[in-house]
Amino acid sequence: MRSVVLLNVSMLLQPSCTGHPRSRNNTMRKFAIATALVAAAALPAAAVASPSYTYVGAGYAGLDPSGSSTLDGFGLEASVELQENFHLMGNFVRAKDSPFTLQRTRVAGGYNIPVNPSTDFVARLGWSFAKFSRSNVGSNKDDGVFGQIGVRGMVTPDLELNVFLTYDDVEEKASFDVGGVYNFTPEFGALLGYTYSSSLETWNIGLRYNF
Repeated sequence: MRSVVLLNVSMLLQPSCTGHPRSRNNTMRKFAIATALVAAAALPAAAVASPSYTYVGAGYAGLDPSGSSTLDGFGLEASVELQENFHLMGNFVRAKDSPFTLQRTRVAGGYNIPVNPSTDFVARLGWSFAKFSRSNVGSNKDDGVFGQIGVRGMVTPDLELNVFLTYDDVEEKASFDVGGVYNFTPEFGALLGYTYSSSLETWNIGLRYNF
């Protein structure tokens, strides 16, 4: 029953008005993603910092199924470095637009290898779970494998940019993930992220604590 969760969101939240011009916005988003990919690939080797792989984070999350209303909620994330070049990561998102609720959980193992002193290539493989609920009706659940490849790099000692390509077996779609973290101190930072796929857009803003 693959894709049933996101298909339910798109169909059940579909607005009655069909004149919703999205093509220009989609073009701009794709251009922004392409620009971010180029920028991340060209991250300077001069920055002495390297990305942290042990942290926790939390903040606001918004989910926008294609052609549907936005679901608002929160997101949690965590990562721990096991040893050099290996880490575990996980995240959880829960968003709601009454009477609909969507939850997604991901847990993965990751391998990271330096491209230069400030930039890492990252590959992850793990488990994904999604649940869509409608009050007084019931819920649909699905789980599967997901994989990611991308780069994380420090543009400056305080600013990280990251870009990932993700394939999720639950959604049966690829998505582009673009994000950044600005560290006010070595421990505390603010995070911002955006994810695009043909059926779902997600954005988040929050705080991160590095250990």
